Amino acid sequence: MAGRLAAEGRSIPFEADSVRLSAGYGDVAAFHGGRYPAGAVLGFKALTLARELLFPRGGSFVRERCAIETPFPGGGFRDAAEMVLRSVSRDRYRLDLSLPVPVGTVPAPVEGYFFFRFLQDGGCAGFSLRPGLVPEEFYAATEDLHHGRGDPEAAEARALELRRAIASAIRSLDPSELFVVHEARAAEPLPEGNEPPPLEEAGSLGLIDHEEYDVTVESLRRYHGNSALCGLCLVWSLVRQLGRRAGVEAFERRSVEVTAGARGSGILDGLEYLFRGFGEGRASFDFGWAEGLGAPRAPMGSGAFAFRFVLPGREPMTFVLKERYVPHEYFALCERRADDPGAFGEEPERRRLQLEFARLALNEPELFEVVP
Repeated sequence: MAGRLAAEGRSIPFEADSVRLSAGYGDVAAFHGGRYPAGAVLGFKALTLARELLFPRGGSFVRERCAIETPFPGGGFRDAAEMVLRSVSRDRYRLDLSLPVPVGTVPAPVEGYFFFRFLQDGGCAGFSLRPGLVPEEFYAATEDLHHGRGDPEAAEARALELRRAIASAIRSLDPSELFVVHEARAAEPLPEGNEPPPLEEAGSLGLIDHEEYDVTVESLRRYHGNSALCGLCLVWSLVRQLGRRAGVEAFERRSVEVTAGARGSGILDGLEYLFRGFGEGRASFDFGWAEGLGAPRAPMGSGAFAFRFVLPGREPMTFVLKERYVPHEYFALCERRADDPGAFGEEPERRRLQLEFARLALNEPELFEVVP
């Protein structure tokens, strides 16, 4: 389905964890979920323009090196930046309502301005939204919603209708038709990253969040990167098994509650892309609970492999990784690297075993035991 919403033809290349990846509008839309579709489209278009201005002779964003400054507080734009650049979670996203903006910059509804600045390796791309693209009715509807005027449900429904209309109107526009460029300085070119290792075809998962989406394990990798593919693919296998067990074809994403007994960057990112629960208080980590179940231990004292899900109207379901699938040799290498990273000389083997477990997780339909 990435879907069920039509995907943007372009994709935005970037580097993460020393590999080359790219994200399309479908990835941004599915990660965001549809409450602020105009902001998500705006963010995707802004990322597209920033990449063209920063790298006129070729090149791409590097997540670890790119930063964003803006006085625009919109959640759709923020999620686009997080999906592609991981700007928010890596503390490279500066929201400053008092940031100086060029004369004539269009104000955002309620507060802030439609101005965006991207920075990487000596390069700078700063631009603002062209006047006349945001209808006055949208300002009025947003103000009513913000100040609680009128019926809340009707106000939210009207605001969402207008957001969708604006998103539809600007989807077909070229970034040059959307923005006025104020600053453009090319970034220093860097050597290209490597091709990411191929993953197995593993089908798709359905999500419902204002709109309907299908996402693949590659969608999760575009969000996560390449550092912890084993945890990412473990989450994919887990949620796929949850869907079959619960008889769910598409998850009502923001109604799912999650307790994770093991923490790693792949586990965190996989669950967050799918359910957006950690930032909203519907997902949490509980090492003691998982260890008390006798679940297999995760390396470096990061908990144990048990996960509990609560779906609307259902009893909680708990999944524990089957002992026969625990990659003990890989975990031992992770422990040795953590103990003495400067002396660790087995990284190629660690990476090989990591990818081996990731592929096993994608191919194994029953990776977990379901326990009372």
